[in-house]
Amino acid sequence: MSTQNRGEDNRVGSFTWAGAFVLGGLGLLLYNLGAFDAAKPWLQYILAGLLGLGSIGFFASYFSRTSNWWRLIPAWTLLTLGGMIYLTTVQSLDQRITAGLLFVGQALAFAHIYLLDRTERWWAVIPGGFMLVLGGVIALSSRTMNPDTLGTTLFVGLGGVFILLYLLGQRTRLWWALIPGVVLVVFGLFLFSVERSQENTLLAWWPVVLLLFGLFLGWRAITRKPGGEKLTVNSASNLSRHGTAKPGATAAIPPRLGEYKGPAPGATVEVLADPDEK
Repeated sequence: MSTQNRGEDNRVGSFTWAGAFVLGGLGLLLYNLGAFDAAKPWLQYILAGLLGLGSIGFFASYFSRTSNWWRLIPAWTLLTLGGMIYLTTVQSLDQRITAGLLFVGQALAFAHIYLLDRTERWWAVIPGGFMLVLGGVIALSSRTMNPDTLGTTLFVGLGGVFILLYLLGQRTRLWWALIPGVVLVVFGLFLFSVERSQENTLLAWWPVVLLLFGLFLGWRAITRKPGGEKLTVNSASNLSRHGTAKPGATAAIPPRLGEYKGPAPGATVEVLADPDEK
């Protein structure tokens, strides 16, 4: 594609997005001012349907070119927004639960991205997990819960995301995820114990678990043998000219036609006699 054609496509795309934002802003403004009160339920259904169609369009665009994985984010977002608008028509449903649904949709988008390539897209676990935790906390706020309990749920949930990242990924490469994970979980438990330690004395003693775990790590560091695991070196067996193993050598697979039948370079060491020695 030439530079001129690419510039024209970018201009068309910019005008399309500009028109969408202008029409969307105008429509929402009139909706908030009460211009559509008489037909409010039907407009909500129509808007939810339009958002669902937009979501299907992004999904179809992704499946036509799977390398553009970013299209999954607006696809799941539009689908979730359509569901949220539809749920606003249910008067008996708490709107805080509806608001939490948006974050759940974002979490599904990042989960989809992660499942497509678990090795290279491990990072998607972090924003996806955060969105899921935030959505859960917002939904829980609809119940008469103590703010400290919500704070504990938030911090423990965020820490659990990092711990889950460590468990799902390559542990030798993602060991760092345990640091923020453990810190956030401990801080969440601290908030929970400070509020309820006066009601339950046992909660004041939970830091003993950290003490014992620290002693366990220190004991492992002291008792661990230095040197680590030995590297295993596999070498080719010493074969005679006829392809049979010499006495004392391990059995080998018979060589095929055209293969080198002598000893592998460096596999054997022969000690030559000193020519001056009589």
